[in-house]
Amino acid sequence: MQLRYGTNPHQTPAYCTPLDPGRPPLRVLHGSPSYINVLDAVAAWQLVREAAGTFGRPAAASFKHVSPAGAALGTSVAEAYARARSADPKSSYGDFVAVSGPVDEPLAELLSGVVSDGIIAPGYEPAVLSRLAAKKRGTYLVLEVDATFEPPAVESREVFGLRLTEPRDTLPLTREMFPSDDLLFGMIVLRYTQSNSVAYLRDAMTLGVGAGQQSRIDCTRLAGEKTAGRGPVAFVSDGALPFIDNVEEAHRHGVRYIAEPGGSIRSGEVREACERLGITLVQTGVRLFRH
Repeated sequence: MQLRYGTNPHQTPAYCTPLDPGRPPLRVLHGSPSYINVLDAVAAWQLVREAAGTFGRPAAASFKHVSPAGAALGTSVAEAYARARSADPKSSYGDFVAVSGPVDEPLAELLSGVVSDGIIAPGYEPAVLSRLAAKKRGTYLVLEVDATFEPPAVESREVFGLRLTEPRDTLPLTREMFPSDDLLFGMIVLRYTQSNSVAYLRDAMTLGVGAGQQSRIDCTRLAGEKTAGRGPVAFVSDGALPFIDNVEEAHRHGVRYIAEPGGSIRSGEVREACERLGITLVQTGVRLFRH
């Protein structure tokens, strides 16, 4: 399919081509996607699919610039999205939405009152499609994903005349790895967040996500400022905490649990800092970078 434009409006023409034309992973029900819309949609869908499958509850994500502004579980797709968007409403302005189940009237009603660019879901109740299509003066993007689609085991991208190929990241993340469901949910969120990344969480909802910074402490500070003193929280990091300043900053925002890969030359100091501050530390040995 032809895209509205590439990464930027001057990058035209741009296209999106399924590897198997006989079974595309998604289809456009309304609107015209851009290159970034597609990247947001497929990353957000993978996040909510994994989260819903792991916890057996509806999941939603609010994506901006190929990272989640917020993600959450709920008792319905509408509640999950309301919780995901409330994590950081300013960053969610003009977001791309993903939900793990079909879009129903309550979610359509919620979406009618917020500024959003598009949505991806595995289905839509008949009455909601026309309502969504009317958003943004009729340009709202509505994508339907094949919920049974399994991507290839190997992924590749072409950059500057080079083709990079690697196995898709399918490492299982399970409850046995973490003493807290919030830590597990947070690690699922970070799997689909641009590195460096960290997240603060409480009750299966992100409170603050820090993404794409060259310094991990900057991620920790930026995300921590979004927690707004919401009480005891959990903290996850996609890469090893290199210094204890991350632990001390997280503690300042009420963190009681931390999950990070460990394995850095100062991991012993990080462990000692957690013990001193009364924080339960899980060093998973698993790095979850995404670029």
